[in-house]
Amino acid sequence: MSIYLSLIIGLIVGAGIKYIVNWLAIDGYKVKRTNFSLEILNGLSFTWSFYTLPTLEAIIFSSMCCVLSGISIIDFYTFKIPLILILTGLVVSLFGLSVGIISFNSAIWGIFVGAVIPLAIVGTLWLITKRQGMGFGDIQLGFLMGIWLGPMGMAITLFFASSLSLTVWVLTSFFKGFNKDRAMPMAPFLSLSSISVFIGSFYYPNIFNLFIL
Repeated sequence: MSIYLSLIIGLIVGAGIKYIVNWLAIDGYKVKRTNFSLEILNGLSFTWSFYTLPTLEAIIFSSMCCVLSGISIIDFYTFKIPLILILTGLVVSLFGLSVGIISFNSAIWGIFVGAVIPLAIVGTLWLITKRQGMGFGDIQLGFLMGIWLGPMGMAITLFFASSLSLTVWVLTSFFKGFNKDRAMPMAPFLSLSSISVFIGSFYYPNIFNLFIL
């Protein structure tokens, strides 16, 4: 597929995601017509993936980016993750399993790292402090990403997302004042980290292999 065609398709898909976000209108949130962030993000993801990756891998990567962009913008403004987009991402992951791009063992261990371990931590934290550290939407997102990225990719994603969210929380507290109850939406950090890990592992596989040692 040519660069220009993939860019055009990505822009159209981004506009489709904007339509879905506005159709869902969770807590009344809608993307403004003059906000073209979803179109631009998906245009870039489609262009990079179809120019760089084999066709099937490009389909999976660009589709996941599409789903994650919708989830991220909704979670950023509403602190909610729509189940319909999680299920859409799950269909993409199952497609990857069916065509052999994603291995079954990698998906199982990825789920363990992305969903089972965080759920256990959240449960333990709640028993001790009676406070919920992560939402169940974040657990569902970890389940989805775990299938896609596998155990090591998911572990690195969780590390980067946690570090990034902590950094943003500290900076926000510095400029807006300290508030121990200030919540941070995790989906944007998880999405950004997962896409960065995927692209980074493509260009610098030796560096990411060091995390396995």
